[in-house]
Amino acid sequence: MLSKKPAVLWTIAKKEIVANLLSYKFFIVILLTIILISTSFFILCRDYKGRLADYELIRAKPGEPIAVIAPNPLSVFAKGLEDPMTRSFEVSVTGITARSGQKSGNLLFSFFPVPDFLYVVRVVLSLVALLFGFDQISREKETGTLKLMLANQISRARILTGKWISNFLCLSVPFLLVTLLGLAILSLSPDIHFASRDLSRLTIIILVSLLYIALFLSLGILISTLTKRATSSIVILLFIWTTFVFIVPNLGTLVAGQIVNPPSVKTLNEKRQQAWTREVLLGIKEKNRSASTWQGHYKAIYSEMDKVEEDYINKSNQLVRWAKNINRISPVASFVYAVTEIAGTGIGEESQLKRAVISYKNSIFTDLASSLLDNKKKDYRAFIYRPRSLSEIFAQGAFFDTAWLVVLNIILFTISFFAFVKYDVR
Repeated sequence: MLSKKPAVLWTIAKKEIVANLLSYKFFIVILLTIILISTSFFILCRDYKGRLADYELIRAKPGEPIAVIAPNPLSVFAKGLEDPMTRSFEVSVTGITARSGQKSGNLLFSFFPVPDFLYVVRVVLSLVALLFGFDQISREKETGTLKLMLANQISRARILTGKWISNFLCLSVPFLLVTLLGLAILSLSPDIHFASRDLSRLTIIILVSLLYIALFLSLGILISTLTKRATSSIVILLFIWTTFVFIVPNLGTLVAGQIVNPPSVKTLNEKRQQAWTREVLLGIKEKNRSASTWQGHYKAIYSEMDKVEEDYINKSNQLVRWAKNINRISPVASFVYAVTEIAGTGIGEESQLKRAVISYKNSIFTDLASSLLDNKKKDYRAFIYRPRSLSEIFAQGAFFDTAWLVVLNIILFTISFFAFVKYDVR
C-alpha cells in the first residue's frame, strides 16, 4: 500500500506535465523566458562594458583624494543601486562631493530602462506563475475531471501536491536552462569576469528566484481552491499581483516619507556652504592669521560638517528602515531586498560604502588641511573598499528576507490544502 503512494503522485504529476506541454501556457513561458532573459543579458552586458570603460577614465590617479569603486559584474543580474555606488567621491577639507558616475552613455536608457534579470523574475515570471496556478482546481471542477479523480479514491493531498510539483517543474526547468545558458555565454566575454564568490552568489540568487516563483504558483493554486470558476480566479489574482508588485512597494516608500522627513541633499549642501563661509570670514577677521589659527577654523568646519552629515545619514537610515518594513508586506519587496543584497547592489552595501568613504575622509583630514595651508600638492593614500561577505550580508537582513519567502510558501500551500479539503467538487 505504501509503494502505491509515490506511484499515484507521479501519475498525477505526469498528467499535469503532459497537459502543460500541450497547452499554450508552456510555450508562453519558453518564449518569454528566452526573449526577456537573453535580451536583458545582452544589453546589460554592453552597459557593463561601457561603465567599465568609464571607470578607467574617472578612477583616482595615484595620490588623489578620490574614492571610487569598479562596477560590479553581478549588476548585470541585479543592477539595484549600482549607479549611485559607482560615482566618484571627491574628498576635501570641506567634506565629500559626489562627482560623475559610471554610465553607459546611451541616453535612451533614461526613457526606456532595460529590465535586468531581477525585473524579469519579479514582474514577468511571477505573472506567468499565476497563469499556471490560477485554474488548477477551479478548471478541474468546471470540466468535471476533479470529481472523477476523487471518485477513484485518490486523496486530495496527493492531487494538490502532484499539481504543485508538475507546474513548478514546468516553470523552473525552462527558467534554469535559459539562465544557465545565458550565464555560460556571459562568462565567455573577456570583459566580464566572475570570481568564485560571484558564482556562489549567483547560485543563491537563482535559488531565491525559484522560491519567489514557487510562492506565486502557490498563491495561484490557493485562489483556485477558494473559487468555483477559473475566470474569477484570474481576476482576483491579477488584482493581488498588481497590488503586491506595483502598489505596495511604492506606497510603503511614500508612507515612510511621511513618518520620517530627512533633509534634502540641497539643504545639506547649503548647511555645508554656510559653515564654510562663516569660519572663513572669522579667519579673515583674525589679526594674526597663523597656520595653526587657520587649522583651527578648518577643524571647526570639519566638526560641523560631521554633525550635519551624521544627522542626514541617521534620518536617511531611519527612512530606509521604515520603508523596508512597510514594503515587506509584499513578498516582492523581500525578494528584491534579498537578491540585491546578495548581488552587492543593495541598500546595505551602499550604506557600507558611504561609511567607508567617510572613514577615508577622516583618515586623510590632517593632510588635506595642511595641504590647503601650505598650498602644496600632497600624495594621499588610495581608497580601498572591501565589500561585505555573504555571512555579513545574511546576518544584516538577507537571511530574514529569504526565510520570509520560505515561510510564505509553506503558509500558502498549507492554506491551499485545508481549503481543498473542504472544496465542494459538485
